[in-house]
Amino acid sequence: MKPELTKILIIDDEPAICDACYQILTEKNYSVEIASNGSEGLKKFEDFNPDVVFIDLKMPGISGIDVLKTIVEKKKNTIPIVITGYASIETAVESMKNGAFDFLPKPFTADELIVITARAVAKKRDLDVKEKVNIEKEMMRQNFISLVSHELRTPLVAVMQYLEVLYGGMAGQISEQQRQIIERMKIRLNELLDLINRWLKLARLEELNIKENFQEFSLEQLIDESVELIKPLAFEKRINIEKKSINEDYKVFGEKDLLKEVFVNLITNGVKYNQEKGSVYINCRKDGDYIAVDITDTGIGISDDDIKRLGEEFYRVKREGVVSGSGLGLAIVKKILDIHNGRLEIKSKLNEGSTFTVYLPLVACENRQGEKRSEK
Repeated sequence: MKPELTKILIIDDEPAICDACYQILTEKNYSVEIASNGSEGLKKFEDFNPDVVFIDLKMPGISGIDVLKTIVEKKKNTIPIVITGYASIETAVESMKNGAFDFLPKPFTADELIVITARAVAKKRDLDVKEKVNIEKEMMRQNFISLVSHELRTPLVAVMQYLEVLYGGMAGQISEQQRQIIERMKIRLNELLDLINRWLKLARLEELNIKENFQEFSLEQLIDESVELIKPLAFEKRINIEKKSINEDYKVFGEKDLLKEVFVNLITNGVKYNQEKGSVYINCRKDGDYIAVDITDTGIGISDDDIKRLGEEFYRVKREGVVSGSGLGLAIVKKILDIHNGRLEIKSKLNEGSTFTVYLPLVACENRQGEKRSEK
């Protein structure tokens, strides 16, 4: 079976240019199609599905720039190259900012056409290989999620249920020593189940139609609810949580429960990794089109090297005498903030404390962006 020929589309309103390109490229064993204007070019782009497309910038009707933008938006791994006269070099450079791979100035020689085509074909092959790898990685991810969810989580839950039967004496009396052993087993199994559940949540965040549940709500109320959930832990560890009063009722737009998880996670970390009788301070402030929430603790601090890696899956800061978590909490926080067009910034000094700042778009900013999109 013969390999499929590389397909090239030429979109140019000059018949002489089209004929020359056709002759040169077909002699090099490329499959070539010609279009004399933008409308015809876009139709042939859909029907022919080319690997490389040459686009003349100066054409009647649909401009070359508009053709380029449409092709780039299709995201089909097609490599676009613009053809331009010497007087339009600046326009050609601008078109490259809009997604063109390269530009071919008129007049050009056969060798110049062949060289730039070969580069584009090589780029196309690289993109196809990367796309294939990404598809395979996604399939592996989905298979692993299924494995973790069903093949690991289900039997783990069953084991915990059997332990409850033993612990409750329903399978016969157990000694105090046996009861203590079962208690330790339950603790470790609960930790493992929590780790699995958190990883599954992180892995599935992108799949969920989270934005369908977005709503407008008060940020201060959300923070207050988060603090209430952490108060028992703070009381146990003798940590003071202090929220500065907010003069303005800032509104945010998002999935309330997920954003609550962001603040619960960050405030909990401020409590867990604090000094004895330390404090956690929460402050809200406006920062341009964002509302910034600073969560500052008087804790053990984080080194510069560790800060760079915080948020990576399963990465944990290792400090002597400090019990680390799973390394998934901040990864989940960052993923949730990405979905909400927000971000997390971290500043810290060892043995002095840390400040985790959450940036979320203000509702007013979101509305302005929506109005601009609708105008377009």
